[in-house]
Amino acid sequence: MMEQKMKEEEERKRTKEIEERMSLEETKEQVMKMGEKLQGLQEEKHQLFLQLKKVLHEEEKRRRKEQSDITTLTSASYQSSLPMHAGQHLLSIQGSPVSHSRPGALLGGERNKQLFPAAVIPVSKRIEALDKSGTN
Repeated sequence: MMEQKMKEEEERKRTKEIEERMSLEETKEQVMKMGEKLQGLQEEKHQLFLQLKKVLHEEEKRRRKEQSDITTLTSASYQSSLPMHAGQHLLSIQGSPVSHSRPGALLGGERNKQLFPAAVIPVSKRIEALDKSGTN
C-alpha cells in the first residue's frame, strides 16, 4: 500500500511538472507572438508617422505658396494703383482744374493751410529749444 501511494505521488508530481512545462512553453509562445505583434504595430506606427509628416510638409508648402500668391497679388495690385493715387494727390495739391467752386487758384496763406494743416513751429523757437538742450 505504501508503495502504491508513493507511485501515485510520483505520478502526480510528473503530471504536474508536465503541465507546468506545457504552460511555461505556452506562455513563452504567447510572449513570442505578442512580441511579433508589437513589432508589427511599431512598424505600422512608424509608417503612419512618416505619412503624417509628409502630409504636414505638403500642407505647409501649399499654405506658403498661397501666402506668396496673395502677397504677390496684393503687391501687384498696390503697384498698379500707385500711379493713379499719386496723380490724384498731385491734382489735389495743385488745385483741381475741374473744380469751379472757388474762383481762381489758392493764394498764399490759404495754400499753406491746405498743405500743412498742423501748427508749424517757427524756426526761432526750434533754435531756442536746441540751444537749451545743448545740441547744435
